[in-house]
Amino acid sequence: MIDTLFHGESGILGTYLVKAGEPVVIDPGPTAMIPSVLDELRRLKVDSLRYVALTHIHMDHAGGAWSLLESYPDADVFVHPRGAEHLIDPRKLVENATQFFGDRVNKYGEMRPISLLKITESEDGMTLDLGGLTLKVIWTPGHASHNQSFFEPDNRILILGDSGGTYSQRLGAILPASPPPFNPQKAVDSLDRLIELQPEIVCYSHFGYAYDAVKKLKLYREQLRLWDEVVTKAVSEGRNIAEIYEQLKEEDPMLRLTLEAERSDSSVFYSSIVGFVEYAKWMLKSQEKRAG
Repeated sequence: MIDTLFHGESGILGTYLVKAGEPVVIDPGPTAMIPSVLDELRRLKVDSLRYVALTHIHMDHAGGAWSLLESYPDADVFVHPRGAEHLIDPRKLVENATQFFGDRVNKYGEMRPISLLKITESEDGMTLDLGGLTLKVIWTPGHASHNQSFFEPDNRILILGDSGGTYSQRLGAILPASPPPFNPQKAVDSLDRLIELQPEIVCYSHFGYAYDAVKKLKLYREQLRLWDEVVTKAVSEGRNIAEIYEQLKEEDPMLRLTLEAERSDSSVFYSSIVGFVEYAKWMLKSQEKRAG
């Protein structure tokens, strides 16, 4: 794991280097983080890369892929097919991120187009042979439709992106990574697939890695089910996000632990709640149409 510095701050994004005959960097981060990734790759004497692989194309994971290619021009970007078009033309991706996160997006830095010739699209279940080491690709929609995870079977290491939520090494707490459009049902299905692999080590993008991988994946699965149940009922009753937040705080011990330990402002968690709210509204509308 490379602790990719974000304007000098650590513990923001874990970029993962898969050391093999043909090395791979997974999730280089936004352009602002690329200098620290390059510093670490040079320190490790990584002279070439086979792939700059992306768990998904959100700017905090993929925004700097174009910049890393400038230092490793022989590498290709490895991405889910649904994400490829947004790397070739990132304008819509940047626009959507700006609408949701506002001026904070400016801190990520510029996101430039990547040539179609430098993009390799993934297939679900495929295996990458990297020379002495393999990575299995598992499509894991939920956090995003173009989400994918990577499993290294010899050491049973699973690199999640945001499919396993956000993780605090200090607290051992997990919280949903669920800005809209988020699909909790697909996210749970994806977790079921990952649990079947019986990983031993799980690698989070935000932030760090942990043992007891299956236990942590199951904890997150139950947390998603809880949030989905609470939010769906609240939306059907016309309750607002502040009220939903208060109920989740009462019912989710990991959210409560995080709030007590870090004294975070409630607005920090609203973006995750919004993903569940928007999904619940969509589901209720779909049910009404079918009933009508």
